[in-house]
Amino acid sequence: MIKYNIYMTNFLLNRVAFTIFGVDIYWYGVIISTAIVIAFLLSFALCKRKGHPSSIPYEIIIAILPLGILSARLFDVLFDSGLSITDYFKFREGGMSIIGAILGGLVGLLLLRLIRKRNFLEMADILVVVLILAQGIGRWGNYFNEEVYGQLVTNPTFQHFPLAVMVDGQWYEALFFYESVLDIMGFVLLICLYWYTKPRGVCVGTYLVYYGIIRFFLEPRRQQQYILGSGSFMVSRLMSLFMMVAGVAILIYVIVKEIRSKRGKNGKEQEILHTN
Repeated sequence: MIKYNIYMTNFLLNRVAFTIFGVDIYWYGVIISTAIVIAFLLSFALCKRKGHPSSIPYEIIIAILPLGILSARLFDVLFDSGLSITDYFKFREGGMSIIGAILGGLVGLLLLRLIRKRNFLEMADILVVVLILAQGIGRWGNYFNEEVYGQLVTNPTFQHFPLAVMVDGQWYEALFFYESVLDIMGFVLLICLYWYTKPRGVCVGTYLVYYGIIRFFLEPRRQQQYILGSGSFMVSRLMSLFMMVAGVAILIYVIVKEIRSKRGKNGKEQEILHTN
């Protein structure tokens, strides 16, 4: 028996989407699953565009998805002051970190590099394009969970969605919506870069810089219970800095490699002309 349970309360829907045989299925899980499916299907188009084998999306999802989920949960329980490692398997109580998922994805890509001999930057470029889209969609899970909102909004002019969201009778900054919009904008940027540029690593470098900036500036706006770390230490903000530095380093590497490649080609062409 499936019982649908959808209604609007203070601009927020009930957390439970429906119930199957007595088990509540949450909107958060439905939205995250939908985002993963969309990302998976899109990866086929990305592979076709660059002439990659059609098996790549399957390899990526097998290598990335389990590690991403496990790492996302681990990162959360390690740095959430309200949780401990003993809470790790309590997935239904919530608590998943995107930063942790990115670290898990990195490990998955390294495994693909070692086992399947795939080019790391090629795989990373595909992954980040679909990842940022999945993030933009997945953030709406926070909407239904009534979480990841920002500071209190006291000005009545701004007390409306999408600028703010009502929680327990008070209005707060709708940070999940802000990030969702920025993620979708980032997706448009990344898919254009992927579609119209050739050098490997452009997308992953841009993603790390772009998303690092987003999290660096939005993290301090969160309510304290949604900030990973203790006191003034914000681990996600520190990781954002690492992401930005890594992204810049990758972009510099790509640019330098491209310049050297063009110089090498020009040198060979001149040598051929001189010989002729």
